[in-house]
This record gives sequence, structure tokens and C-alpha cells, in this order.
Amino acid sequence: MHRFDVIVVGGGTAGAIAAVAAARRGAHTCLVDGAGHLGGTCVALANITPFHNSRGEAVVQGLAQELVEHIGAQGGTRGKPHLPNFAGIGGSFTPVDPEAMKVALFQLAEAAGVELWLHTVMVDALTGGTTVTGVRAHNKSGPQTLSAKVVIDATGDADVAQRAGAAYVQDTPEAALNATLLFRVAGVDTDALIADARGAPHKFVLLSDPYLRQVKKLSPGQVMRERVSDIYDFPYIYLSNLVRDYVPRSDWGEWGITGEDKSEWGRLKPFGARFSIMPLPHRRDVVTLNVTSLTFDATDGAQRSRAEMEGLRQMQLALEILRRYVPGFARSFLHTVLPGVSVRASRRIVGEYELKRDDVENGARFADGIARGSYPMSVAVRPGVREHLFVRDGGDYDIPYRCLVPRDMDGLLVAGRCLSASREAIGSARMGAQCMAYGEAAATAAALAAERGVAPRAVDVATLRRALKEQKAIV
Repeated sequence: MHRFDVIVVGGGTAGAIAAVAAARRGAHTCLVDGAGHLGGTCVALANITPFHNSRGEAVVQGLAQELVEHIGAQGGTRGKPHLPNFAGIGGSFTPVDPEAMKVALFQLAEAAGVELWLHTVMVDALTGGTTVTGVRAHNKSGPQTLSAKVVIDATGDADVAQRAGAAYVQDTPEAALNATLLFRVAGVDTDALIADARGAPHKFVLLSDPYLRQVKKLSPGQVMRERVSDIYDFPYIYLSNLVRDYVPRSDWGEWGITGEDKSEWGRLKPFGARFSIMPLPHRRDVVTLNVTSLTFDATDGAQRSRAEMEGLRQMQLALEILRRYVPGFARSFLHTVLPGVSVRASRRIVGEYELKRDDVENGARFADGIARGSYPMSVAVRPGVREHLFVRDGGDYDIPYRCLVPRDMDGLLVAGRCLSASREAIGSARMGAQCMAYGEAAATAAALAAERGVAPRAVDVATLRRALKEQKAIV
């Protein structure tokens, strides 16, 4: 039996930050993850977003901001790391070198004293009645039993909570946000891409948040003429409509296309309605593509395996389309296929409070707020098609501590996209910077609970919020 104060299961976006935060508060902390590196989806995306709302106000700082600065010290960010986002979907965009991020997270974990159990898979939760007391895991050394005063489930899929018997909800695959296989392409002439868009701004999604048009009085043409000269002036690109703007009608028959609507895209129908293109911080010729669209049950092992193969098939088709039709991609080539499909939605716990659509839209404030979000709610309209619902007046909202606390289970907190939230609300709160923010909050609460010998739900919220503020977090 290996004994700890805090065990974090999952070393992705939320879990890596959580482990560092818990260890820094003096908790003997273990981090369990099946991969050989930390960082999860943010490493795959090569960005941590968003740190700001549409008004330009910071909504995330604390350990997430420290991580960005640590990556920057290694040359892994732009000089000014948080870049403008004229797409209007999130107030800023923060590209990072993914390899520098891996190194930075290892350095932070080592300095804090986190005990890393990588290449280790959690197989079951240990419980005593309605209290989680640890996990069973397996690695090259065989079966492992780890006990803790508090366990943080940062698996994304609420695996620990589900194994322990905690209540959870899960949308049908058709109602949930699609998953995607991310990949990177090199040899891209991004100057040609931007030049084409400057002459035809309608090809890009611009100023989606109504606040930018109605209050800031910005217009797409003005932005492209006056503020965008290269890819780093507009680093979060959505192509508005691939078929309408790029595939000539003379080629529609080849692809089985019958119209501009996504439902009429023929062989291109599996793609997301919008192609997303994101540059690395110092390589304008290397971009991350978020274009594949995969609808499946992310908690079903067989379906997940088939999704990997379907993602590769869609990737190959996307490369052909990009090279043939999108300016700047003619001589591009495949650089990296990211390790595993990135999942946007699966299980969410039933917590002491469920973050709701109205909370996000209306910029709700809570007495137990421990983090803030500002990204619009991404909501699946049909497979591969999403709509965005924005926070009122370009603002932000609180994420309450109660969303991290399972309603019917002690000894357990969650961090990441498995927090307690409605289908709409999680479409906003799932973003990388937010996951890091409430990962830090969950870890701080876990360390306080372990130190004081109380259940996580009994942690004094005023003390927790004060501790987070001392750590320069925004609450």
C-alpha cells in the first residue's frame, strides 16, 4: 500500500496543475497517468485558452499564468504570450510550444515534490462506504494500491467517480460535442492564407461575440484592413464555410456536394462545419488543424478504437482538400498526428451545484466562486455542427466550488470537463485555461481538507478563496 495525502488521477490540462498546486501546499501528492508526459489536450492543441474575456479583462491567472511564463522562459511562447482573437470566440489566444510545455510541467512537478506515476492506469476506486479512500492502478511493475485522504478525479471522463459509484450524467453521442483527432501540418505559407482572407474577410469567422460588433463597433473589413497583417495578428482561425468559399462548383460532383449547407457536403460531410487553423508560437509555417469530427461514446473502449481509425481517414481527406483548395497549403505536408483522439464531452458528475446555461449567459457570481470562465458555450446542433452562445456584454462568470464536489461521495473532488454542469454550460467551462484554474482550486481544497482532516465538502470556502487569491488566482 502506497499512502498519500492527495492522489490526482489524470495528468492532463487540469490534473497536472492540480498536482503541482496540492504539493506546493505541503500535501504528499501522487499523480497517476497512463501517458509518458503531462499536459493532455493543451499539449495537443499547442495552446492554453482563454485567459481573457471579450472585454480584454483577465479571467485566469494563478498557476496557469505561471506555467505560461515558465514556458516563455524557455522560448516557448511569443514575447507577448496572449494574442488577440478577432474570431471573437474567447477573448484571447495563447499559443505555446507543446514540447516546451511538457518540459515546463515536469519541472514544476519536480520542484513541488509531486510523485509521478506515469505509464500507470487507474483500474478501480477504493471506497469505504460513501468515501473514496484511494485507487487501484496497474503499471509495468504490476498491480498497485494507492491510498489517500483526498482523491482528485482529473480523468476528463469521471472515471474515478464512476468506479466509486458516484452519480453522473452523460449525453448521447449525438447530443454531445464531437471529438476530434488533432494534427499538425508544416510547410504552410500562412502569409498567402492571410493575404487571401484580407481580400475576402467573409472567408474567416470574425467578431462572433455580439459585444465586439454592437459595443466595440468593430467590423470584419476594418479588422482585416487595420489590425491583421500576419498569422499572429489572427492566430485562432476558423474558415467560415469550406465548400462555399474554397471548393469550386466545377468540382462539387467529384465530392458529391449538392449545396453549401453542411448537410449537403457529400464526402466532406464528416468534417466539422468550420476548419480551425492555429499556428505554433514561433513557426508560422507549422499549424495545428482542428478539423476532424468524430461522434461516438467516449466511454466505450471499442468505439474509441474505431474513432482513432476514422480520425486518420478524415485527416487524410482534409490534407487533400487543404492542398488543392486553400491558399498557402499547396506545398504543405503532415508534420505530427497527435497521440489519441481529443474528447470534448463524456461523463459529468452530479455535484452539489450544477452550473447552468443561464449562469454562463448572465455572468453569474457565486459566494463560493473559485474560478472564472468566458468562452462561449459550444452546443451541438447536430453531429459536426455547433453553435456558440455568448456571455452577456463580453463578460465572464464564476465557477462555484460546489461544482467540483460530488453530491453523494466524500473523499473525492473533480477537476476538468467532468465537473457538474449542464450540457450547454460545460461547452464553455471545458476550456484549457479554465480547467487549469479550477484544477488549482480543487487541489488547494484537497490539501486543506487533508491537512485539517475534514471532507472536501466541509472545507471553509472563505479560507479556500483567500488561499487562491494569495496564489494570484482570480476568483
